[in-house]
Amino acid sequence: MVNAYGSSGQSFIENAYIIEFDEMPTSHLQHHHHQRRRTSFYDDLQYQNISHQVRQEFQFINAVSLSFATDQDVDLFMKTAKGIKRTWPVRVVSTPNVEFSTAIQTNVASALFEFYNTTGVNRVHEEFNLRGKGIKVGIIDTGVDYTHPALGGCFGPGCRVAFGYDFVGDEYNGENDATPDPDPRDICNGHGTHVAGIVGAKDLVKNFTGVAPEATLGAYRIFGCAGSSADDIIMKAMERAYLDGMDIINLSLGDNGWPKSPASLLADKLALLGMAVCAAAGNEGEKGIFEVGAPSLGRHAISIASVDNSMVLAHSIKLGDTNFGYTTTSGKAFDVEDTDIVPVSTKFSSENDGCNPIDINLKDKVALIARGGCVFAVKVRHAQEAGAVAALIYNNVFGLLTPSAQDHDISIPYGGLSQEDGKTLFDNAMRAQDGNKYTFLKNEMGFNTPTAGWISSFSSWGLGPDLSIKPDITAPGGLIYSTYPVTLGSYATLSGTSMSSPFVAGIVALLHQSRGNGRSFPPDELRTRLINNAHPVKVVDSSVPESVARQGGGLIDVYQALKSTTSISPEHLRLNDASYGNPNNEYTFTIMNKDRMEMEYTISHVSSATVQGYEPGANGQPIVPLAKPKSFSRHEADATINIPTPMIKIRPNESVNVTVQITPPSGSNVPSIYSGYLLIEKDNGKESLYLPYAGLTTKMSAIPVLLMNDSMPFMMGDRVHRETPGFLSFQMSLASELVMVMVADANNGTKTYGWIPGGYSNFVGRNDLRNPADVYTLQWFGTVVTVREMALNDLSSVSSRFHPYTFAASLESMKKPMMNVGEPLPPGEYRLKIMALRAFGDEHNIQHYDIWTSSPIMVDG
Repeated sequence: MVNAYGSSGQSFIENAYIIEFDEMPTSHLQHHHHQRRRTSFYDDLQYQNISHQVRQEFQFINAVSLSFATDQDVDLFMKTAKGIKRTWPVRVVSTPNVEFSTAIQTNVASALFEFYNTTGVNRVHEEFNLRGKGIKVGIIDTGVDYTHPALGGCFGPGCRVAFGYDFVGDEYNGENDATPDPDPRDICNGHGTHVAGIVGAKDLVKNFTGVAPEATLGAYRIFGCAGSSADDIIMKAMERAYLDGMDIINLSLGDNGWPKSPASLLADKLALLGMAVCAAAGNEGEKGIFEVGAPSLGRHAISIASVDNSMVLAHSIKLGDTNFGYTTTSGKAFDVEDTDIVPVSTKFSSENDGCNPIDINLKDKVALIARGGCVFAVKVRHAQEAGAVAALIYNNVFGLLTPSAQDHDISIPYGGLSQEDGKTLFDNAMRAQDGNKYTFLKNEMGFNTPTAGWISSFSSWGLGPDLSIKPDITAPGGLIYSTYPVTLGSYATLSGTSMSSPFVAGIVALLHQSRGNGRSFPPDELRTRLINNAHPVKVVDSSVPESVARQGGGLIDVYQALKSTTSISPEHLRLNDASYGNPNNEYTFTIMNKDRMEMEYTISHVSSATVQGYEPGANGQPIVPLAKPKSFSRHEADATINIPTPMIKIRPNESVNVTVQITPPSGSNVPSIYSGYLLIEKDNGKESLYLPYAGLTTKMSAIPVLLMNDSMPFMMGDRVHRETPGFLSFQMSLASELVMVMVADANNGTKTYGWIPGGYSNFVGRNDLRNPADVYTLQWFGTVVTVREMALNDLSSVSSRFHPYTFAASLESMKKPMMNVGEPLPPGEYRLKIMALRAFGDEHNIQHYDIWTSSPIMVDG
């Protein structure tokens, strides 16, 4: 799987900022005050001759976004602006990037319906006739192809897609000017159309329906045909959806994982106003813990993880009575005659398989290659050069693989197999004396997936960076078949939390309809019902539930959420860490009986896998995050639970407070997330609810955030000049809420002169410490700024691209933003000081930072 949030050049818009004004006391005249304040603000900019352009004005937060013409305009604004609460750089948000399996027309209905049974959707459809009628769901995405028959075939009043707006235009790529227009049709991307189908498709010919097939849809296009968008555009779309009366919005997109991002703050605001916000948790499953993305981190937003579907539509390879499924990015089956499938090495899942020229004759054969060691294009090209007519690449982990080999020199077809099918084909080849002739069928078939019902490998791990319990809930997102633009094939199979989020949005529509109107559930009651009535998902090949940090409450169950007559508050128990847990490890929750009769409740404990997220550094080096967290599923690292009152009786419409003691596991010096569930059963198990809890075994504030070893941080250049910068590179081992790079006196490190331009950044994500190219790099021209806003930057804009040994080709593009910012320092020796705030730190307390100071650097006049 690939990341939900791909990269496209820089991750912020140059000289563009979201500016929040100081709030006035709430009153019925507040809107008029906002308008007067903004008018006065614009007049001040005009008076000071600050060249700018208003990008967006926001209605539900007292803020605007501006683009300034030059660095000098930014400088003057930051030095003179008054009444400003805070500013954020306008961030680039990449197009949702999902695994693409097929884009094919077929008369075989999607196996997604199997999960309609598991998640209660079919029962709600059939028993209560709830299909989302009268509920409005807004899709903030790449647009929707409303001409698709399953989505109504038209746009506007009376159509299924009745609302919407295109905020950007086809040509917008995140770096040029948007060209809005009223038509939100998606004909060139497909992501938003796929999402819309999961929510509410209704195809009577193919018998394919979404979760809420009678819901009214709104299409809010915030991506062009290629490239990225910006968070202020997404925020404007969120507000437009609210004003259009959307009861629910779906955000299958994301950004750096921080609850205080402007998009997260707006998501919370709109949720509190009654519009449910469903957001993808992210596809960063290969990066370890603490990687859930915003805006799903908003306190009142619903953050959604993914499980794999039980079946997938795939192309078929036949040998005798056995069929094997494979997928292709083109959506086309192999057009080859019956032939042999030949492994390119004699060892199954060989390391670097196919990465070097293949020395066997594959003429007229299909090459069988293991994943790993090099990019797919290299493997396919080597198979082609050895004479193969096609190539099949099998996965090196559970699940089906869809390889993408971007190389104009490749002319043979290629596809992907599961690890299990790859092993069978490999063993067949090793046993065969004269080879096996396989038939590549033209029709698609449904295949069972070996990872059915397990958490998808791509699904991001929590917890939140503040140890909030995120994700909230889990839904099917792996190998999901849904609508696609008619011009691109009409239907496709995609994988990602982008797919699980609209599944939940559809379920929320069913819940709202059950109460007769669109915003009937308050946001906290809605989240509580979904989380506590879900069912924990098990660890692969185990009877122990997965970590709460990976699945929240578990797999969603709309039928139970609808039928439940028990309410729990809060919806989860946030245990924090060794410093911020409750006194005596005691936590209280409330059970309310909404039944017509007195009910007896029993309370027990279900532990989930404890997850080690870090490992000790080698040779005394600091601890480092694990890309693949280690799960302990044999109860060797569980919390100790004491439930003083395991059975209680509650009268109708009354509630009881329950206090339990949750003692963290002992003996672990390496940061690990422990978690589990309190199982609350009513009336001898006729209704079962789960109350998740999660905490960190150690002090999060003790985890280093700045990697400091023999090679990092690294300063290239011991002399700098206005035209010749030095380059400072560093890596983050944990995300930090504040990273600063300051200029210090060469002989007195406590004496500082200010920040280097671009040397002040909020919400900085961690790096992949195993990737030497994944670093943060800043250039310094010997200048300094003393106004914080002038130093403001998004450090991730240069991550993963400018390693000190590989950035030469990009030198000029790096120099442009910062070489003319700040005041030149007098000639002499100085040092650069990196200060990275640790978790839960006080930015005014020097003891709460990781600090590194460079060797002396000469600034030339």
